[in-house]
Amino acid sequence: MKRYVALATLVTLMAGCSSQGSLRNSKPTAVYEGRGAVADIATCISGAWGSKHIFLQGSVLYTGTTIEIHQTEDGPAVALVDIKPVSDRTVATYYSNFDEDDSWYFHEVERCVDETPPQPD
Repeated sequence: MKRYVALATLVTLMAGCSSQGSLRNSKPTAVYEGRGAVADIATCISGAWGSKHIFLQGSVLYTGTTIEIHQTEDGPAVALVDIKPVSDRTVATYYSNFDEDDSWYFHEVERCVDETPPQPD
């Protein structure tokens, strides 16, 4: 029984990784650049997206922050945004595999990138 539980857990984890990978291997839906801090932009996006009935999962890595949208708690990522520092700016790259119009989500990414104040020098 333990072997089946471990296998089911492994398959679930691999499905999450493959959905991220397939999203990132596709052409980005939108890319935005700004001067705000990665953490501040990520907080803005999480707050906006969190107002919808979806499941969010965030990851903070040394290369930046990723926020994923899942339609169900255990379902695959249907969209994600990678927010990374690049030289003297911050780049937010939005990838999507939504079945419906998701323009609101990437417009919120754009709004957050545009409205987040620049990082202090």
